[in-house]
Amino acid sequence: MRRILLFIAILCLFSSRASAQSGAAALISPELARQVGLERMWYTQLGLDRGRGQVAGVCLQVSAVQSHTVFQISQDGRRYVFSQRDRNAFGKEIGVEGAKAEADNKAEEIKKQLQAAGKGPHSGPLPEGEGRENAVGPAIEKFVVPKMTLYATSQRGTVHAIDAETGRTLWTTSIGNPMYPTTPPAANERYIAVCNGSTLYIMLASDGAVIWTRAAVSTPGAGPALSDDYVFLPMVNGQVESFLLEDPKRPAALYKSYGRTLVQPVVSSNSVAWPTDNGSLYVALAHATGLRFRMKASDAINAAPAFLEPDKMFTASIDGYVYCLNERKGNVIWRFTTGESILSSPVALDNNVYVISQRANMFAIDASTAAERWVTGGIRHCIAGNDKRLYCLDDRGDLAILDVAGGSRLGALPAAASNVPVYNPQTDRVFLMTSTGLVQCLREINHPWPVVHYLVEPQQKVAKKTPGDKGKAEEKKEPAQTTDPFGAPMENRPAAPPSGADPFADPGAKPAAGADPFATP
Repeated sequence: MRRILLFIAILCLFSSRASAQSGAAALISPELARQVGLERMWYTQLGLDRGRGQVAGVCLQVSAVQSHTVFQISQDGRRYVFSQRDRNAFGKEIGVEGAKAEADNKAEEIKKQLQAAGKGPHSGPLPEGEGRENAVGPAIEKFVVPKMTLYATSQRGTVHAIDAETGRTLWTTSIGNPMYPTTPPAANERYIAVCNGSTLYIMLASDGAVIWTRAAVSTPGAGPALSDDYVFLPMVNGQVESFLLEDPKRPAALYKSYGRTLVQPVVSSNSVAWPTDNGSLYVALAHATGLRFRMKASDAINAAPAFLEPDKMFTASIDGYVYCLNERKGNVIWRFTTGESILSSPVALDNNVYVISQRANMFAIDASTAAERWVTGGIRHCIAGNDKRLYCLDDRGDLAILDVAGGSRLGALPAAASNVPVYNPQTDRVFLMTSTGLVQCLREINHPWPVVHYLVEPQQKVAKKTPGDKGKAEEKKEPAQTTDPFGAPMENRPAAPPSGADPFADPGAKPAAGADPFATP
């Protein structure tokens, strides 16, 4: 018995060491990152049991409503940052005006130092003929940083919320039955949606509290999607259920699709879209019930579509065709063929569309003219980018850095352990995640603040009462039982005609006894 216990203890020791070594190997060292112009902002470990479950899915929520403003001054290789979240001596946030005042004071201080030294803001002594009084202070740059949150689910039903700028864990909660499968999450400004088994859970984004649940009519085929008003849940049988977030007791709206719906829907500012395995793409309204259009491809569509502002969307089928559609009208603007099957989602950045074929060839296509810009091989996933660089995972699992102009490789970082792609078409931040829950964030050294490509703008509407809100105006009450819904009191309404009387006769005149009530007068 002692030998068995000793053997188990040694086995646990070796397994813990192996896990620690694998976690350390998954981290990208700051030295290697700097060699390719990157900086590791943060890393964290999700709280999940590696032996009993792994990461089920992840999504990034970039807020179009919540943000904070920072002012930056760059001088002689140093940066001075003043944020509206900075606090004064009394512990209160200084706000935007206070941060601007602090930045102005610092700029004036630097200007005086330059005047005393007779130098310009970024150079040596001033040219001859210029006096010390002509020294110019440094420029003040203003950045509006949106709130970014990374949501992840585990196979055992645990939901994690992480601040995507700092890596700080905001909250962690568990839902449903750990023996049931859990889908990837979906998020909007206020809510989180996750499906555990066949039950849909809606949680508050602020603290993860579950506000309502709803059983699905069938087996979910993929994770849900959220707009400002509705949650969309795809089913294996092709149906997509739509629930009103603020009135879950309202009967669900059903969208019937041809084929099976096995891909998580995608939401833009105005639409929600999902494909089926028989080659149909459905686009519905995001803020009301109703279908915009249906597009039929030549073969199955096995990946989610992509949106590009203001009104374009892209989808790809396994027969190698890429379709560009008008988001509102549904007409096909152009069609491009790669000659190879496409199983991954298109990525739309600026005026380019990037698609990756099953043979790991990445095509760059002009979003306006459908002209092929370049092709490069050995790429499996495109996870982020900006106007100069693309960050991809190649066929070996490494992080490959590509040039946007020509597609050439600018560098690579070992990231084979990061086997959970985190797509981020909204900003330039690079997120790497392992199936065991290790998350790390990279950024370019010269981009300390996120570059936002697009935001899912909320619908412009009057404020509505949300579940759990208190202290707001009471809703309009239903009319009392004694009130006519058309305005007349019940006691003043004329009485119903007696049985057998002419319902169209003058109420003041009485028919003669024995007369036919339907006779012509």
